[in-house]
Amino acid sequence: MHGEAGGLRRVEASVIMTTEDLIAEGRRLQRPCSFLRPTGSGDVAAIWHSTDDSEPDSSGFRPWISIDTRFIPGFAPATARFLTILTNEDDCESGRVDIVPSLPEGKALYAHSASVLPPVDAVFACGSAAVEEWLLANEWTRADRYNDNFADWAIVDGYERLWMEEFPLYLPDTDIYAVLGGWHFPFPDDDWHELMPQQLLAMTIRDSEPWVEAWRLMEGGYRVIERIT
Repeated sequence: MHGEAGGLRRVEASVIMTTEDLIAEGRRLQRPCSFLRPTGSGDVAAIWHSTDDSEPDSSGFRPWISIDTRFIPGFAPATARFLTILTNEDDCESGRVDIVPSLPEGKALYAHSASVLPPVDAVFACGSAAVEEWLLANEWTRADRYNDNFADWAIVDGYERLWMEEFPLYLPDTDIYAVLGGWHFPFPDDDWHELMPQQLLAMTIRDSEPWVEAWRLMEGGYRVIERIT
């Protein structure tokens, strides 16, 4: 138990948090998202650049996916109608987003609206006052990432089981190539809280790892991140 000098004091929670309560908190915090699949109807939402035909360009960048931004939740198409996400093959960590005039040739993908719980880290950071009180009772803070040292881990376990049933990274034999919008995946890197206020444009699922994330930043511009385990 942490003493008061350590900044945390264990208290008796005046509310009991259940797995169902956590799920309700997560549903309230959901962000709109779509899965990109090779089947569907209507306009093509994106083009996938397969590893066989997406060699790095002269600057060492490899294209992964080109997107019609009308299908990115919360993105104003007037900003840029079509985007291509590329990774830097020299450092295998970063990349760039190019504004392009149209979708190129390639594997056509279609957008399918989806309902996905956010990672439990989002509930810890942005949940209600009841969540904060429950965290304090577990000697935890909103700024702490979830891990197995959390005393009420069994309650979180039920939440995470449902989250993994909804997030395509865990689905067997999935035909989902990428996710548009939604919450970012809780990789162990130290930038999870830093990225919360930014807009996730896309995260790749196919041909991963690496997983590739493209972001639009509040201060302007874009950021691409490659993730590996």
